Amino acid sequence: MQLGSCFLDSLTVTSFFGNAEMRGVFNDRQLMQSWLDVEAALARAQASLGIIPTAAAQAITDSARLDRLDTAVLAADAADTVHPLVPLVRALTAACPGDAGRYVHLGATTQDVMDTGFVLRARAGLDIVTRQVDELVRILRRLALRHRTTPMPARTHGQQALPTTFGLRCAVWQSELQRHRARLAQMRERLLVTSMGGAAGTMAGYGPQAFALERAVAVELDLGVADTPWHATSDRFAECLMVLGLVAASAEKLAREIYFLGRTEVGEAYEPQRATQVGSSTMPHKRNPIRCEAVIAAAGTLRAQVPLALQTMVAQDDRDMGVGMTLWKLLPECFILIGGALERLVEVFGDLGVNPDRMRSNLDITGGLVLSEAVMLRLAGPLGREQAHHLVMRIVRDSLEQNRPFVDVLRADPQVAAALPGTELAGLLDPLSYVGHAAALVDRALLNSESP
Repeated sequence: MQLGSCFLDSLTVTSFFGNAEMRGVFNDRQLMQSWLDVEAALARAQASLGIIPTAAAQAITDSARLDRLDTAVLAADAADTVHPLVPLVRALTAACPGDAGRYVHLGATTQDVMDTGFVLRARAGLDIVTRQVDELVRILRRLALRHRTTPMPARTHGQQALPTTFGLRCAVWQSELQRHRARLAQMRERLLVTSMGGAAGTMAGYGPQAFALERAVAVELDLGVADTPWHATSDRFAECLMVLGLVAASAEKLAREIYFLGRTEVGEAYEPQRATQVGSSTMPHKRNPIRCEAVIAAAGTLRAQVPLALQTMVAQDDRDMGVGMTLWKLLPECFILIGGALERLVEVFGDLGVNPDRMRSNLDITGGLVLSEAVMLRLAGPLGREQAHHLVMRIVRDSLEQNRPFVDVLRADPQVAAALPGTELAGLLDPLSYVGHAAALVDRALLNSESP
């Protein structure tokens, strides 16, 4: 019934996708237990309003535990009825002592119970995701402070651009995740509501106290109350999966950054490696970024589900399980994927290898070309910006074509020599002199964002 349980079938898959905590929420047993929790809450709420006997509600609550039901009988009944909930309702009814079973599922319809159960599990999943994002933000904030002034090449269009600091890079990453924290919090209020529309969304089966009952069930489950029935409106779940898609995109971005920075030719930052970890079955020297690769794969798979999540909003009439059933697959799969991706990222950044010496040496690879903007802006004073830009661009071209150091070509140019003393030119070509306001930007980013 649950696609999420397929992650339990293969050791290879479970090693790289998902994590134990999230799979513990999104498996078949927890699926059925969430439905039982809704049935028990409905009974208690009905008892609080005098609709059913208090003793019956207590008996239903005591019996609404999956470990008290025969799962083999449930499976066989599901095959016979071809129905997701009826076998569970029958089993719970039979498990209740005395005549308490007659009050099970009173007035409810299948989708009320299923949707509210999905909300309960989504809440548990969001708790995990939020905690993981919080931990990743904390780690990135520490890295930003530690490397606040650690110089490294900024890269644009795949090439070195100007000097920056690794701390600023980390501060930018944590700021993006901070916005996801806000999105997760804002979305919870819209998502975490009960579904109690009844068979056709009119709440007719719940009787004259339907609104009071709805509020009572919401209190029992610590959920909100929806303004209208939402059997045919899946925007809440669609929004949830879209936000998870945003988090996944950021997760992939971070993983790809470390994947790139760890290349042999770059070597500026790298995924931690355990002493027992094997990079390759045949090349002993390999230190493969396997966690980052798992994040990239999981995040890409999750993001591909977002259009399908949006499709679930295109429901017909007052209920349309042709699209509604899609959520049975999407919810567990997407939560499991993001849970595993974030766990891998916490592992990677929590013990990230950072090589400041390599960052600095990479800044020197261009022989000063990475400081061409600094030289151009200094020359803009005596020469004007357009003429200075044209002059420095020509000198850069000559340096590359003639394979001569940038500084030598600069010194040999009469216009540069007339405008810039040699000592000042040397200072302009020092990468540490042109990291701009990177450190102050780190301070501002951390000051203006919340430390979880």
